[in-house]
Amino acid sequence: MGAQKVYMKKYGKEYFKTFLAEEKKKTAGLDFRKKMEYIWQYYKLWIIGVVCAVALLSYLAVHFLYTPRENWFYGVFANTYADVGEHSRFWDGFVEYAHLDVKEKNVIFNNNCFFDPAKDSYNQYYNAFVAYVDSKTMDIVTMETEDLQALGEKGRLMDLSNQEIAGSLAEKYADRLVYALPKDEEYSTEPIPVGIDLSDTCLVTEFHLYGESCALGVSSLAPHLDKIELFLEYVLNWEGSYE
Repeated sequence: MGAQKVYMKKYGKEYFKTFLAEEKKKTAGLDFRKKMEYIWQYYKLWIIGVVCAVALLSYLAVHFLYTPRENWFYGVFANTYADVGEHSRFWDGFVEYAHLDVKEKNVIFNNNCFFDPAKDSYNQYYNAFVAYVDSKTMDIVTMETEDLQALGEKGRLMDLSNQEIAGSLAEKYADRLVYALPKDEEYSTEPIPVGIDLSDTCLVTEFHLYGESCALGVSSLAPHLDKIELFLEYVLNWEGSYE
């Protein structure tokens, strides 16, 4: 095996030198333009292949070395076609309002989630939603109010009355609380607060995510409660100044 490597190294270099010498002879006497035409005519596939390989390696290097891995905030805006994703006016406004460095961590506004929480059978979007919750990735979800209540019945949303987990959210937004009766009677036989009504905020009036009603629920395993409060302040205090 070692002898084979030595052979390839030695005779590979000799072959390459011979090849270059022959190509120089073929292009001798040609002006620069003619040389470029010759090279492109006979070696364009190799050139394209090398350029693509370099571009791919550059992309992978940037993606794996410089793309942020953690999140500042992860919001799911379910059942809407409104443009609220990354670098939308809504997204830019929140990043500016919260003073978040998106080069350090991500701010994710996921508006590609469509499912009916009232149904007993679900699609791939709901399965992805559950994965966001169970992996402690998602912070909040917005939906029409009735849909959020149906989702809250299934135990995927935080009980906002639990001060040990939700902090002062229920107290701070007492006049906006949305309630749902859990299907698991062992948890509670009374309605619990699972959301915050945002029907009169920019989510409906400015960005038209939903027709008339809108409520925000907090993931039962939300990792960034401090950013959730910033988000609520952002939408409740919207004055159109972040554009």
